[in-house]
Amino acid sequence: MTSISASKDFEQYRPSLMKRLFPDGSASVLRYLIILVLIMWAAFSLFPIYWAFITSFKPPDDVSSLPPKVYLTEVSFHSYDSLFKGVGVANANVGLWFLNSCIVTAGTMVGTLLLASLAGYSFAKKEYPGRDYMFWMLIATMLIPGWATLVPQYLFTGQLGLHDTFWVLILPGLASPFAVFLVRQFMITLPSELFQAARVDGASEWQLWSRIALPLSRPVLGTLAVFTLVSSWNQFLWPMLVLNKNRKFTLLVGASTIMYQFQDRGPTYGISMAVAVLMSAVPVITFLILQRQMVRGLTIGALKG
Repeated sequence: MTSISASKDFEQYRPSLMKRLFPDGSASVLRYLIILVLIMWAAFSLFPIYWAFITSFKPPDDVSSLPPKVYLTEVSFHSYDSLFKGVGVANANVGLWFLNSCIVTAGTMVGTLLLASLAGYSFAKKEYPGRDYMFWMLIATMLIPGWATLVPQYLFTGQLGLHDTFWVLILPGLASPFAVFLVRQFMITLPSELFQAARVDGASEWQLWSRIALPLSRPVLGTLAVFTLVSSWNQFLWPMLVLNKNRKFTLLVGASTIMYQFQDRGPTYGISMAVAVLMSAVPVITFLILQRQMVRGLTIGALKG
């Protein structure tokens, strides 16, 4: 009797339930299918990140087990312990390398934001002869491949005595044509009447930049901060060329020098994944902090009517 009553209740509410689930009929079904495909694609795209994360916390026996386990049976910090202690490796200053990467990335990011905001404001809101020609000459440098300037840059920084210092990693990254272009394009959208009114009230150019242009440009600066951080954090070739002292290595360079020197038994997949997790931690945390500003910066052009 209970099952019959439940069946009658279901038949009674079935039309309203179907109407709520599929208000547009076949269009609703198509929408659900699209959502399902997107979820499956997201799971497929995120699986390498999931695999790296769980592998870094697997015990050594599980790391090399066949078939591989796609879930954690036991949480182990063996890979991180071996990485930070440098078991069987001399001068494995992983903690110091991580700090070096943070210092270089922070310096590059702050310097790039400062210079790009100043140059972007000048190109967007200042009137002077040759402004547009200078801007397009700057943009034209984006067509030059990075490897084409590698040797001159290496020789020039060597003559200045910057090798084996943090400055050799920070200074070349500050002159970013892309950063200037991004900020300039955003600042063009700011109302010129606001700056004209401030000039009438006696505001200096420094005040116009610091009190009007910068606060209004937080979305694009947040976007640029994430781009700059990821680019600087993942640098490998240039630091490898200009750094020779172990204590000056960044995390990626230092980890690469010791990756195949570990004397533990079995493969070093777990240690490799531990390095990958550490390298991903700072960019991911930064993105989570600045994601609102980044989304606004990326969509601001679409919202302008």
